[in-house]
Amino acid sequence: MRYKILILLILAFSSFDVFGNEITGNVTDAKTNEPLPFVNIWFKGTNQGTMSDINGDFKLPLGKKDTLCFSSVGYFQKEIKIEKGTKMPISVSLVENVKELGEVRVKPEVSRAKVLFKQILEHKKSNQENMLRVNNYKTFARTTVYVALDSTARTKRIINNLDEVTVKMDGHDLKFSPIYLAELGTSNRNHKDSIVYTKKDGIFPKLNQTIESLILLNVMVDLDFYQEQINILGRGFSSPISNTARLNYDIFLNDSTMVDGKLFYSFSFTPKNKYNPLFTGRFTVDGETFALTHIYAYIQKEANINFVNGFQATVSYKQTEDENIWFYNNQEISFNMSLAMNKDTVSKYDSERINEISAGNWLVNKTTQYSTAKRLNNVRAREWKNQPEFTSTQLDEDAYLRIYKLKENDVVKGIDAIGGMVLTSYINTGKIEIGPVFDIYSTNEIEGHRFTVPLRTGEELFTNFTVGGFVGYGTKNNEFKFGVNAAYQPLPTDKFVLRANYSNDYNLVSQDKFLRFIKKNPNTKGNGNFIAAFTSYERNPYLKEETNFNVIFEYNAREDVTLEISPYFLSSKSTPEVQFVRNGINYQTYENYGILMNLRLAFGQYYDKYYFTRVYYIDQIPVINISWDIGKTHLPTGENNSLGFYSQLHGSISGKINMGQTFMRYMVNGGYLFGDAPYDLLDQPVGSMSLGFAKYRFNLLHHASFAHNLYTNIHIDYNGGGVIFNKIPFIKTLKLREMVSLKSHYGKLNNSYKVVFDLPDYYSSEQQKPYTEIGVGVTNIFKVLRVEYVRQLGNSYINSGFADKGGIRFRAEMSF
Repeated sequence: MRYKILILLILAFSSFDVFGNEITGNVTDAKTNEPLPFVNIWFKGTNQGTMSDINGDFKLPLGKKDTLCFSSVGYFQKEIKIEKGTKMPISVSLVENVKELGEVRVKPEVSRAKVLFKQILEHKKSNQENMLRVNNYKTFARTTVYVALDSTARTKRIINNLDEVTVKMDGHDLKFSPIYLAELGTSNRNHKDSIVYTKKDGIFPKLNQTIESLILLNVMVDLDFYQEQINILGRGFSSPISNTARLNYDIFLNDSTMVDGKLFYSFSFTPKNKYNPLFTGRFTVDGETFALTHIYAYIQKEANINFVNGFQATVSYKQTEDENIWFYNNQEISFNMSLAMNKDTVSKYDSERINEISAGNWLVNKTTQYSTAKRLNNVRAREWKNQPEFTSTQLDEDAYLRIYKLKENDVVKGIDAIGGMVLTSYINTGKIEIGPVFDIYSTNEIEGHRFTVPLRTGEELFTNFTVGGFVGYGTKNNEFKFGVNAAYQPLPTDKFVLRANYSNDYNLVSQDKFLRFIKKNPNTKGNGNFIAAFTSYERNPYLKEETNFNVIFEYNAREDVTLEISPYFLSSKSTPEVQFVRNGINYQTYENYGILMNLRLAFGQYYDKYYFTRVYYIDQIPVINISWDIGKTHLPTGENNSLGFYSQLHGSISGKINMGQTFMRYMVNGGYLFGDAPYDLLDQPVGSMSLGFAKYRFNLLHHASFAHNLYTNIHIDYNGGGVIFNKIPFIKTLKLREMVSLKSHYGKLNNSYKVVFDLPDYYSSEQQKPYTEIGVGVTNIFKVLRVEYVRQLGNSYINSGFADKGGIRFRAEMSF
């Protein structure tokens, strides 16, 4: 949830509409007067152009040249001179050319486009393999993020040097302020990329990584159209030359042309269902090898993607000097993003939506140039941007100066501080940091309202060492609780991290101790999220008082392998609802000690590093955690000789599956506890008696429900991507997404578990059937809210007394 709140914070700017000089018109058939779709339109002698839409309409910015060219397969090319004062929109009619192209032989019943597209697919594998043969090349990329600002008095009060820190862009009346700038040079040898030059800066120092991870990583992707699909904005977009392209796209042959004696074919493509998240655009292939030479693609407004005001991508290819392989020449992605309600739903010509800019919109652009020139081996990487192969990616040094000036603005500093707090859970006040902020307030039956002051030393005081702690106070029992912690990183990298923790506090009996390996900041005080904290209709009474000491040795072998070894000592004290009874004796305290180990296999999952903590981002790569806890219980009597060791094996897998327009997030875990163990080590599915929808909790279970030593849990979220709502008038403008959730628990107590304390009566261990919740709801309400009706599946536990039949739940959540 914190990442979603963060986007709200860093995208909040004022807005208004803008227009610029442009040419608009309509293209029709001269004989039938019917509109002509997918006509190529460009300024003569330039690459600036567009194509007509399904109704024959077109629009493009006024160019430096004054002659427009119109071309479409089966029609004579036409040129029109645009003079000053030409009335818009213009009407253009094309005359049919009945002459057949002689270079393609087709059967009468088979279209020319279908025959040629079949050739593209037949040559696709060899062309893809040829591109992979190019293993010695350089790239230079430039990424810019600008926000559109108005020039009103209000904005000038916030940014008093507005003229110094903003720029004008062609065709727009708004000012544009830089948010983030980056340059990156890489060298590829034997299919291994090495970063040889990097320079970046942003006005939000604490949020640069967030902008990279939550926005750029999802949008500025590798545009490999030879793949079956391209993952953008967390979804899979089918390539227009994929093997299943004809199932998703209508593909048209526009034209064939001869350039320097070489034949090229030009195609257009549009989704069969305009409401699906697919590309629209055009591409050109070499008439001999049928390799891609150029492709232009954009996303239509009907796809109705949250926050997206416009997305377009262009890839050009050129032949290598030595092997004449069509390899990348240039990739460019442009992305127009808006946070304001429905502002990103515009009734403009689709391919130009990238230029429909209002104040507050973010303009994201990345240009990557490729070169196989061997002479660059003798040029220093920092000089590449000045070489003719890479000149279009060069950034103006004044842009970095604007970034520097904006970073000194008090409002910008404030946004950065708040955003940093949401992301890292800490408020950075300089040498001291306050947090985790999610621990500041919680509720439970013993303490009532629990207020905590958590602190630690910040990076400004010690780079490789931090020490901190907390003091908490309960308004109901008038008790203070406390803890201290420390972390040390001996090397410049986080290959080794040593942590130590001591606390005297109340903690949930049903808290999942393995959850922290999946979710970095699980709340241990009784509430799953902010909404749950303020909507609890029954406080959790099942807490025990703990004195806990543990040491954690963390070893990050590689980016995708982490090993934790944690020896621990735990002293537990009974509370009114949590008693420890053995052979009729009520024990006030007991102790257990042991060692907990966890191996995390992330397989290259992306993460950010924040001061001793790795923040992982869920994606299609599955993440596996394998845990082993081994220990022994100690009683304050002479019965200790009768108690043996306990051992618990636990595993989990989590991730995301893209299914085109839809996607599914999942987390599945299971385990086995055997030996002499207290009942609070059993798997106890965590309930949440509140209106908050829980990600890794069960929404209808009460605070105490099942307790098992052999168990499995499933948590699944399915996002429909608007497959239904996008087709309903008015509703589609709200960009709502269908949600279906499934949560299930199954377990039992078998004879391998040796009882140390009697299991309290409020637990159910005689489970015959899985407990399952299914939810149906809507997300992206006001762009930030999810509402779901949750219901028990089946009748096994409807009248159990420890689970509600159903109810409405809320969660702060948003997605593209």
